[in-house]
Amino acid sequence: MKNNKLSHPFHTHWLLFLFLLILIYPNSTFAQAKKTAVLLDGNYRELPTVRLNQAPQFEFVAIRELAEILDTFPIVSKKTRKAMLHLGDIEVKVTAFNPFVMLNNDAYQMPVQTEYDDGEIYVPVPFFIDLIAPAYSGNLVSIENQKYAALDADPPVILEAENSASATLAAKADNFESVTNNETMPKDAKSVPEVTGIFVDEKANGTLIRVKTSAIIPESHVNLRSTRGWLYIDIFDSKVDTLRVDKQNNSQFIREIVPVQLPQMAQLSFRFAGTLDSKKLFSNVRNSELLISLTTRKQISADIIKTLENERKKWLIDTIILDPGHGGRDPGAIGPSGIYEKNVTLAIARHLKKLIEDETDIRVVMTRQTDHFVSLKERTQLANKEQGKLFISIHANSNRSRRVTGLSTYLLGAARTEEAIESARRENSVIRYEADSLSYADFDAENYILASMAQNSYQRESEQLAAFIQDEISDRTSAKNRGVKQAGYYVLIGASMPNVLVETGFISNRTEEKKLNSYQFQKKIAQGIFEGILQFKKKYESGI
Repeated sequence: MKNNKLSHPFHTHWLLFLFLLILIYPNSTFAQAKKTAVLLDGNYRELPTVRLNQAPQFEFVAIRELAEILDTFPIVSKKTRKAMLHLGDIEVKVTAFNPFVMLNNDAYQMPVQTEYDDGEIYVPVPFFIDLIAPAYSGNLVSIENQKYAALDADPPVILEAENSASATLAAKADNFESVTNNETMPKDAKSVPEVTGIFVDEKANGTLIRVKTSAIIPESHVNLRSTRGWLYIDIFDSKVDTLRVDKQNNSQFIREIVPVQLPQMAQLSFRFAGTLDSKKLFSNVRNSELLISLTTRKQISADIIKTLENERKKWLIDTIILDPGHGGRDPGAIGPSGIYEKNVTLAIARHLKKLIEDETDIRVVMTRQTDHFVSLKERTQLANKEQGKLFISIHANSNRSRRVTGLSTYLLGAARTEEAIESARRENSVIRYEADSLSYADFDAENYILASMAQNSYQRESEQLAAFIQDEISDRTSAKNRGVKQAGYYVLIGASMPNVLVETGFISNRTEEKKLNSYQFQKKIAQGIFEGILQFKKKYESGI
């Protein structure tokens, strides 16, 4: 027998593990980095840092890991994604995906935002160390890139501490003030490059921002980010005179330019109008300037925008037609105790109408508001005349077997089950009460139903609406969920909008008859239909 090692289960599992690892690893939020050093009261300590795949130039440390080294206990909330720890009398607060750090009531902004992964908040090193160092009771210094330190010494010696972003408590307090204070310029900024001009120009394919500087600034010292209608240009190790800097804006896209001096950088903020599709950074070494190219969506005239908005409004669900089944000389199905379907459907429709009008701005039109007869054709004609956006017909089911229970929601289509055929046959029998019942002579033909479906461009929407309503009613009642079905209901033919028919229960069953006649159950049914409408409205209008 050949010795085939790969046939062993262990080797098979090992290869599978390697394959999965290769697939999963590139999508990981963090990749393990080299450990970063800190000097804690003169002692060399290692921080288990990680690098963010989207920003590999920065190192992060979990707030819990850092707190353990600092001998303090953090409070981390997964719900709010916030963390808090105490350093002596100073309360330090951080929030996930946020560059601001709160030290008691003072807000400090880091050049890089915090990150969040698997319930843990990660802070950028050494920026966070710089901020909390003054609050630490001892001496806390970060050793950047390890090239500034002789780690073999005992204790390690910082070789170029004066050039590091880290500082001791005394130096930090002397050089910087809180971001909340207007005077945030470093006092010892000797040869720090300065932003001397900010110029914005409109181009054929977008917007160009030119940032003039007193010296060449490498692209690695610049970070671009945009959020909530603002573009931020963070220029590390630089300064800007917020009062004297030359600002010229010749673009309709940029509405406001706000330069801000922060402890470790100059931040240029641009409020823009419209949608920013992309942003690119270029360094013009010859002229000592930074070029930021913004690609924006083409401007649309006010008339076109108004026309598009009017067209959009036409498709918004602002009118709903409620159709209480039967009425007047047509009692509908009659329960074992003599309860009429027409009364149950009207009661549910009234509850639903009140819910919609109380909770939304949607207009509600009912095909009948009292106990009177309305023909099937008149119901859909009214719906189209009132420009309804949804048509919901409310009914109670019936069956020869009084043991059958449950609720269903129907849409127009060829019946696929005996139950659907029977339900449609019974509901369609209302035509015997109509004066012109001969006009329905061809309605029983399967091809007529199929032709009506072909003309109905809302078949997919009707199916989605039926599913939402069915699920919501089922969640609120103990009734058997008989699902979404289709059948040839005459009352749904001709409605130029998404349309469904809700069979709220079997009035032929004594238990369900009692429920259908109860105020509380009627309200539950109405609430379920209402929630289904809201679910559909949210999904439908999001695509407009």
